[in-house]
Amino acid sequence: MFQKDFIIREIENFSKFAIGIFRKEKVKYEIQEEQGEFIEDDYLYFRFQEMIYDEKINEAENALFDIIEKDPKLEHLKLAEKFYSEVIKMSDDYLQKQNYSREEIFESLDQIKEIYEKKYNDSNK
Repeated sequence: MFQKDFIIREIENFSKFAIGIFRKEKVKYEIQEEQGEFIEDDYLYFRFQEMIYDEKINEAENALFDIIEKDPKLEHLKLAEKFYSEVIKMSDDYLQKQNYSREEIFESLDQIKEIYEKKYNDSNK
């Protein structure tokens, strides 16, 4: 039961994150770890960050979606939060030069939310 509540909280936090980006608000997150089970994949985060600054946002986002679609673990949801937090900082000019838009950010956030809601709603039946 604790794990189910934890998962629901993480999906809610991601939703708050997505809404906060859309509204350009700072949102307070509930940060809780479950007995140290989740270890952040720093390598992926730094690799994606490098790709963002090397003008490869689309490639990085595709790689992120490949990871999430194969295994929608909660640590990957946290990786997505970090990724989009970094991308949203980019100027409109920078994004446009990479054939990427803020609208794509919001569409991607919605897709990620749907993936996690589907996985965790289906697994709780």
